[in-house]
Formats: sequence, structure tokens, C-alpha cells
Amino acid sequence: MNSKILAIIRSTKNNYLLLRTNPEWLQVDDWYVVTGSVEDGESFDDAVMREVKEETGFKALSISNLEKFFEYEWPVGSGKMHHEKAFLVEVEEKAPILSGEHLDYKWLPKKKFIEEIDWYSDKKGLEEMLGAEKNDY
Repeated sequence: MNSKILAIIRSTKNNYLLLRTNPEWLQVDDWYVVTGSVEDGESFDDAVMREVKEETGFKALSISNLEKFFEYEWPVGSGKMHHEKAFLVEVEEKAPILSGEHLDYKWLPKKKFIEEIDWYSDKKGLEEMLGAEKNDY
């Protein structure tokens, strides 16, 4: 199983970052968050910092483990299972430097972020997960 991270980015202004995926890179055109693989010998926190930097140009001010895991098959029908651990990452709010994985971005308040994210799991669960974050303003 391939260990992966999911990084939900929240700004110091309490807005959340949505990234539009590049279908030429990721085979889907969705509004989502930073994701990536944990490389050999890398900790989850190190993977989060690296992926956030690679995909947005942001330096993490803080990283919180959201104590939530997701398991899914990707690409669907491939038999390749991914195990994704969720984190909340705080950054300064500014325009990201997008990698080739993304075409566009939006900074949104939490409620609008949850409404607009292409989240194929339970959105109520996402809302509860973000609401449970101790440092939520």
C-alpha cells in the first residue's frame, strides 16, 4: 500500500485553499487540496512540508495531524490502494505558486470551502474534522 498525505491548507486569515487539478497531470478536473506520497525514509510531517512547498510554494507555519485516515483505490479499477493521512497546514494567505498539477486556486471561508471541494467522501465528516481542530478561530 502506498502511504499518502492530504494537506488542507488554512491561512492566517482563517481561509482555506482550494486547488483546481490539472486533468492532463492528474486525469481529473476537480477542486481539491494538496496531496502526495510519502517518500522512502520520509516522515509524514516532512512529506506534508515538501508537498505543500512543491504544489503551492508555501512554507508551513504549523502542521496539525487531523487524526484521520482515508483509504481508496486510485485510479479507480486499478487495484492500487492508497492510504492517505490528513493534516491541517497553516500558511500566510497570498497567491500560491502553482505547480503543473494545478490550474487555479481559491481562498475561501470554511463553509464555502466545504461546499465547493470535490470531496467524494462524507462532507459532514469533513466539516466535523475541521471543526474539531483545536486551533480553529
